[in-house]
Amino acid sequence: MSVVRYLSRCAAWLAGGLVLVSALLVGVDVLMRNLFGLSALYSFELSRYLFGAVVTFGLSFALVERAHIRIDPLVRLLPAGARAVADVVALAATAPVALVMAWQGIDLVHQSLRLGAISNSPLGIPIAIPQGMWAFGLIWFAVTSVVLLVVASGALAKAQFDRVNALAGLPAMGGEGTEVKDLAHKPARAEA
Repeated sequence: MSVVRYLSRCAAWLAGGLVLVSALLVGVDVLMRNLFGLSALYSFELSRYLFGAVVTFGLSFALVERAHIRIDPLVRLLPAGARAVADVVALAATAPVALVMAWQGIDLVHQSLRLGAISNSPLGIPIAIPQGMWAFGLIWFAVTSVVLLVVASGALAKAQFDRVNALAGLPAMGGEGTEVKDLAHKPARAEA
């Protein structure tokens, strides 16, 4: 699991680097347009491609860090064993969706390669290049979700509920949520 976590973190760093590249392209393009009246970088097109890669590269990291959006008010009230079952069921729902997305991503790249599809811009970028980046991110998300499902299911089978929670459970409340909770339980101050 540590290898999956490490590679997912690397994918997230790569995604962050792509955001910086995109910002640099847009910034240089804006400067060139304002100073010299020309735009030669096609930053809008390139940024769209990079954004797709950023999103897919971040999916696996969000999964291992338990950062995906969750609707959890009732789950928090369940006993540890029931919470662990709910977490594994959530992973069991995520993994097939991730596998289908990866499969469709691979199929899309294959079709673009077969057709020789290129962007309809002056750049004429082979569409399989950005689609390949997206597909790579989706493939890694699928691998991560399957590995996480297998490991969490094994921990559930051994009744290691804390391990399931560490892998796939709700993150501990912190930040604003804790402050609001603390305020709710804080006795009111008497006014003099």
